[in-house]
Amino acid sequence: MSAAAHHHPLAERLARADTFAAEHGLMLTPLRRQVYELVAAAERPIGAYDLLAALEPQRGRVPPTTVYRALEFLVEHGFVHRIESRNAFVACCEIGRPHQSQFLICEKCGDTLEIPGEELAERLSATPPAHGFEVHKQVVELSGLCGDCKTKRTGASRTR
Repeated sequence: MSAAAHHHPLAERLARADTFAAEHGLMLTPLRRQVYELVAAAERPIGAYDLLAALEPQRGRVPPTTVYRALEFLVEHGFVHRIESRNAFVACCEIGRPHQSQFLICEKCGDTLEIPGEELAERLSATPPAHGFEVHKQVVELSGLCGDCKTKRTGASRTR
């Protein structure tokens, strides 16, 4: 789950999203807000088709392109991040604050934690220009076991 989900209640996160949108003249339509709310409430990174299924009881059948457009808007304006390796989305822990993040993704339970990473981002971006490469996008996703799954695995191997 993103770091923000560990620290901020959903109502607080929704209020921050509404405030950010209003302050920046962004149109947080009812669908965009509903998609953001579903992503923010999700226990794990959530994919577009899971979002479609979650929207159906309230909105009926929603075309996939509509949800993808809402997600594109939310990513572009920093409300959510796309987890590239999972083709899924998590709510940003710092809406409205420019930052670089890395993601710790548990291979077993899917728990995803957004961690700040300005130093790492700067170090990674420092080398490519020396080789004539221009960085347009930087995504760092670390895959492994979260503390809970690691403890469960270690505990299970001790009882054998």
